[in-house]
Amino acid sequence: MGFVMKMSLRGLLIWFIVTLFVVYAFFLNTAGAVFADTIKKSLQLSDMGVALAVGSFVLGFACMQIPAGYLLDRFPIRIVASCGILALAIGNFSLSFASSLPLFVLSNFVQGLGASFAFISVGKLIGEWFAPKMFPILFGLTQTLSCVLTAFIHYYLVQALEVVSWQLIYKELSLFGFILFCLMVIFVTSPPSTKAKEVISFGKSMSNVLKNKQIWLCSLAGAASFGVLAAYASFWYMSIEKHFLVDISSSLIISGIIFAGIGIGTPFLGWLSNKLNSRKLVIHISVVLGTIFLLMGLYLPHFDINNYLPIEIISFFIGFFLSGSMLYYTCISEISSNNTRAVALGLINTAVFVFNTLLLFLPQLFITAQSTSYFTFLWVLPATVLVSIFLGYFVKETSPPPQKK
Repeated sequence: MGFVMKMSLRGLLIWFIVTLFVVYAFFLNTAGAVFADTIKKSLQLSDMGVALAVGSFVLGFACMQIPAGYLLDRFPIRIVASCGILALAIGNFSLSFASSLPLFVLSNFVQGLGASFAFISVGKLIGEWFAPKMFPILFGLTQTLSCVLTAFIHYYLVQALEVVSWQLIYKELSLFGFILFCLMVIFVTSPPSTKAKEVISFGKSMSNVLKNKQIWLCSLAGAASFGVLAAYASFWYMSIEKHFLVDISSSLIISGIIFAGIGIGTPFLGWLSNKLNSRKLVIHISVVLGTIFLLMGLYLPHFDINNYLPIEIISFFIGFFLSGSMLYYTCISEISSNNTRAVALGLINTAVFVFNTLLLFLPQLFITAQSTSYFTFLWVLPATVLVSIFLGYFVKETSPPPQKK
């Protein structure tokens, strides 16, 4: 019993350290948007230059997702995850000295390469250290900490930019990255009971993942639901709030409430899927309810009853219910073997990330000269979630059978 307790505490410590890696990566991914105006003035960039500077992180992140998964499957996680955090910290530190666009782009690209290991590492470690039923809960808590801590850090940065330069802030953040690297090297390991991995080539690993129809279905369904939620929460909601004449400060509060819903919903719905012993049922019900609230958020008038309480409640439930689509990550983890799990998680993460990026531009294809109001093109968001619901019918149940008492 004491050994089991010791193993559990060690696993939780490792999970927390790698979760901090996720928070660090998630924050640096979004920091460019916070610093955009300051960087534009400091480096004397055009709008296109700013887009290139900020977007280079995205490019590095997207290019490395699946290779990062293979490296995590193939080599000891301590080495691979530590290299990832080191690359992120070095890119972060280099960025603090950027005085020209080329160095900024290169440094941000290196950051993206390092960040690509974060989310997959935590999924891989949870799968190794904990029972399958713990995966949706701990994976959800990782998402919760990412949302909550990033929101607090963003608030701090907005205040800090008034008194210090963005270069100094990046230097301070890089120090955190190097400390985290040391913690990763010292503490992060696979459990002693982990069997020796079968050595397989990248081609065979990809073949095993890509020929699995269920992994493809989960990846596409997850992208068409969680990708929509991410695009709405981070970008499109501003168009709706502007239409209803909501002031910027209230709009930012509404955005924060959406992310609060995601942070609370992800672990709770993971826990609920364990209680009901079904991933598929919880995904279906939560995404259907999330679609209803998304339609209300898009098209219901924002009644101003001294405050925007109705739309704030609706926004919370948009994030809460649509976060149920994160259970597709759990499904993929349960489908996969130890030597393909990280590659499979890399595939769904790539799908969600790419689709989220596409949804920042896809609705604009339906804007016409006669009608530019948001409600003539943001129908794309609920329509896409309906596609996810349709795909979900073909996903097989992956929840482990209940243990006999």
